[in-house]
Amino acid sequence: MPTTIRDSDLEILRYVHELRFCTIDHLTLLTGRHRQAINLRLSQLIAEKYIYRIKFPNPNHKHIFSLGSQGFRYLAYHGAIRLNDVPARLRTAELKPLFLDHTLLVTDIHAALILASREGKYRLVDWREGKQLYESVTFYENNKKKRLPVCPDAFFQIEKNGTRFAYALEADRGTTTRRTFDDKINAYWRFLEQNRQIKAYGVKWFRVVTVTLSKARAESLSNLAAQTLPERLMKYFIFTSQQNFSNESPCFV
Repeated sequence: MPTTIRDSDLEILRYVHELRFCTIDHLTLLTGRHRQAINLRLSQLIAEKYIYRIKFPNPNHKHIFSLGSQGFRYLAYHGAIRLNDVPARLRTAELKPLFLDHTLLVTDIHAALILASREGKYRLVDWREGKQLYESVTFYENNKKKRLPVCPDAFFQIEKNGTRFAYALEADRGTTTRRTFDDKINAYWRFLEQNRQIKAYGVKWFRVVTVTLSKARAESLSNLAAQTLPERLMKYFIFTSQQNFSNESPCFV
């Protein structure tokens, strides 16, 4: 390993790996270090391919960081991840701006939950992302067979007083069409109705929490969901905004 790597860099690399995509704001918040100190270490880690930096033509758009090839190897070397988790090829450069903007909203939520675990009575005990969560559900509607995808942006569990609460996360940036939204809600409803969550996610039940950029958007989606869902299931579909998040207490628990 290069001599320039420091023991304290392991914390940065762990967070970059855990969050998948993040900005310097996330790293400053989670590590508690000064922004300038984090920036200096990032520059060195980027130069040695421990971290990959995504730049945008717009100078006002913050750089996004993900784990680089050396970073994966370093974490595997220290036992932080399995050697099998080291990808053969990184495709970070192929990612599109819209995907990254959406992913950063997921990261904002993830980071807020990590901080809440430190300060409050809630503890984040499970966080999953990626294709491992992708499922589908088949059902009959109006005498026609229908198949819909079930693809949460993340699946996580929060523990409170020894009890675990499971959630499927939908991060909404206001770009979802009415039809796509109706299909998502319908798919989750049928998925839960068929008890597919037991085998797919290893939980007896879960709630669907949709996080939006504004309170007005959250209220609008909640009203739309009420037009699709049976009244008895509405309590399992939570709509909130980033503005309601607190580092001490997740607003939806």
